[in-house]
Amino acid sequence: MDSHAHIALSNEFVIYLSLVMAVATFIIRFAVIGMAGRFNMSERFKKTLRFVPVTVLPAIIAVEILGKGSNFAFNLENPKVLAAIVCTIVSLRFGLIWVVISGLISLVIFQNYLEPITQFLTHFMA
Repeated sequence: MDSHAHIALSNEFVIYLSLVMAVATFIIRFAVIGMAGRFNMSERFKKTLRFVPVTVLPAIIAVEILGKGSNFAFNLENPKVLAAIVCTIVSLRFGLIWVVISGLISLVIFQNYLEPITQFLTHFMA
């Protein structure tokens, strides 16, 4: 039995809500962009800002690869971890497009064929 309450949303409500959210997002972003150049930032603050994308992006990617909570899986049975390893190795030698291509291909292969490969290796090693 489903214990969640369901709320019927009309199409008009969803459209108005989407428009309000788009306007709010624009105002928030424009306010920050509009303030740029109006105040002086210290060199230390500028240096700190340069590290924000470098730290945020891996945090987002790590959660997507490893999962979170009870779904956390940092092992070689996780196809996303194996695909990330392949991407890391490819990135040492090739450019970004090859990293993306190798990541997609390796993820599809590992998601579809990892279990048969591990069963074969387990049977072969025993």
